[in-house]
Amino acid sequence: MNSGSMDDASPRRCLVQDTRRLADVTEKHERVRSLLSATGAEALLIQDPANIAWFTAGADIARFATDSCQTSLFVTEDARLFATNAVDSAQLFEREAFGLGFQLKQREWFQPHSALVEDLCRGRKVVSDSGAEGTKNAAKRVNRLRLPLTDLEVDRLRRLSKVLVHAVEVTAGHIRKGVTEAAVAGELSHRLLRRTVSPVRIQVCADGRNLRYRHWTFGEHPIDSYATVSCVARRWGLHAAVSRTVCLDAVPQELWEAHQKAVLVHATGIYFSQHSRQLKDIWPKVQRIYEKCGQSSEWQLCDQADIIGYRTTEHQITPTSDFELQAPTPIFWHPGVHAAAPGDTVLVMPGGCELITRSNAWPELRVQVKGHDVPCAGLLLIRETPASAIDHDESELHRDPSHFTGFDLPDDDADGSRIDSVWELDLTSNRSVFEENESPYSEESVLD
Repeated sequence: MNSGSMDDASPRRCLVQDTRRLADVTEKHERVRSLLSATGAEALLIQDPANIAWFTAGADIARFATDSCQTSLFVTEDARLFATNAVDSAQLFEREAFGLGFQLKQREWFQPHSALVEDLCRGRKVVSDSGAEGTKNAAKRVNRLRLPLTDLEVDRLRRLSKVLVHAVEVTAGHIRKGVTEAAVAGELSHRLLRRTVSPVRIQVCADGRNLRYRHWTFGEHPIDSYATVSCVARRWGLHAAVSRTVCLDAVPQELWEAHQKAVLVHATGIYFSQHSRQLKDIWPKVQRIYEKCGQSSEWQLCDQADIIGYRTTEHQITPTSDFELQAPTPIFWHPGVHAAAPGDTVLVMPGGCELITRSNAWPELRVQVKGHDVPCAGLLLIRETPASAIDHDESELHRDPSHFTGFDLPDDDADGSRIDSVWELDLTSNRSVFEENESPYSEESVLD
């Protein structure tokens, strides 16, 4: 009896169409149609992995990417097509973009991808995000299509942030004296990868190392007094970011004072990140807080915030940026005062800002901005020395509600949800499925 028989009682591998992704891709296609109409082009060639992830609602070609482009998208008013090689086509259509209405043009792996792209573009007016094969480079216009986010992207960013915050906080909560920055980075990377989330940038800054090196990553330095753990992570092509600071045995007075000032700046930036505001209108309010805290030049030492999305930086917040926030748009705020470096991702929504990296377990400060409470992460104190051995005056500092010694967060964040590709074992499903011995796509194309 063959594996495709309905009488076969063994489990069948079935691909399940994601209707939300299909609707999202349909919406993206409509945005591309508007671009084609505005430019008078017949087709759009997409080669940037960030744009491919955007248009396909999350296809991650980085999993099998090489230094040279091996996969492109070709989009016309009526059709969308993958141009790739025979090695990657099965994974693209079965794991990354199943049931999303894409067609296929493929060549053998040893045949040049540029020849395949040239065949598609020949005789057509084509714009692209790369300028490849004589196409008109419209990268900036294509990039602008990625914002604002769709409903599916908002939901995914919330889910990604939940996984990221848990990984960062549990990792930070495990830090003890003598462990190296690199060991902490390795533990954090493991926690993310086992949930199919890719760590894009990890920073573990111990004992004020970021005072001198504001973009420090990590090294083989042992942690002695405190450390800030910061991470930018990617899933479905989308990015989220968060930072947390942990102190060992005691909270240094200098760090605590700097952190209080930093969260004032942090909360101000978050609160004024509102729909229809230009970034240059938010900046004076942030700069004013630096001045009121006696840190008027501190903002010049490091970047303060980024519009985040399908890139770690879609747009950088600067004093003169005329970028206008349109809900929903994500922002990673990460101001700094001396060694203090809070960091959170927020979503600019029609009714206000949503802090999607807020924690239920980490100590929290509440900052009043224009009569509104803005929650900000405090400092976590991990006490290894018995309280009786600590100087009385120093212990008074630890009674502040912004940091505490208890940290009870389950090491395992498995909540029954999954965020990897949908690939189910199903005996009875009547949904759109394909058995293993059937092809879920065709090499035929209306573009031929």
